[in-house]
Amino acid sequence: MSGWRWENSAAAPLLFLHATGFCASAYTRMLSSLAGAYDIYALDLRGHGRTSLPAEPGSVRSWAVFRDDVRAFLDQEKREGWTLAGHSLGAATALLAAEGRRDVAALKLIEPVAMPGWLSGFAKTPLWPVFAARMPLVRQALRRRSRWASRQEVIASYGRKSLFRDWAPGVLEDYLTDGLTTEGTGDAVGVRLSCAPAWEAATFAAQGNDFWKAAAHAPAPVRIFAARQAASTVPAFARARFQKLGAELKVDDGAGHLAPMQKPQELAAFLAS
Repeated sequence: MSGWRWENSAAAPLLFLHATGFCASAYTRMLSSLAGAYDIYALDLRGHGRTSLPAEPGSVRSWAVFRDDVRAFLDQEKREGWTLAGHSLGAATALLAAEGRRDVAALKLIEPVAMPGWLSGFAKTPLWPVFAARMPLVRQALRRRSRWASRQEVIASYGRKSLFRDWAPGVLEDYLTDGLTTEGTGDAVGVRLSCAPAWEAATFAAQGNDFWKAAAHAPAPVRIFAARQAASTVPAFARARFQKLGAELKVDDGAGHLAPMQKPQELAAFLAS
């Protein structure tokens, strides 16, 4: 596994995990602001960024593979008092990885993917692959262009897309630092997405997760950042369920699902509080 490090040996450790299709470098603006508060590790999950662990799309039906990678990292580090944090996939993975551990002091989750329990159960059945293949996020990921002649071409192309228009200055370039991989030699050098579209699609489809079981057995206080927009992955039912479980919620009217890219300083303050 690869990742980024903002070292502060006098502070408590924080592990941050990114969203599907992204990588640790995308959160540089947010995490660098926290360097005085935490000893920060930010990992590239399997199939993303610079991490080189095997990523076979046909092998994944849940996010257990990410959970187990994170647990292996924590076991290797042998530290106490971790704050586990993440965004979207990364937030859900942090919660799944924390279950049953004694080295976790806090969970701070930005827009965790909080699916209804019935859907997670359905995702474990033989019928799920047929349904998942029709999911808009899965179909969009499979159609995603993955190769370009240069980084400059990617920046120009992405800069015209509505998805990136409200990102804070510099965040797109931060994401592409590790979100693109150089390939080829000589005159044939180009770049490709570090997260292959097929792996991104498989990750979106892999919803057979025991998310609410992990939430009910969280070993430390849980704090949630949720967007109130329709595209939020923490809709009203999930916010109510989190509150019943004793989690603290911050619901933001102005942010979207990609809040760390839109408002990195505000999200740094959420993680630091």
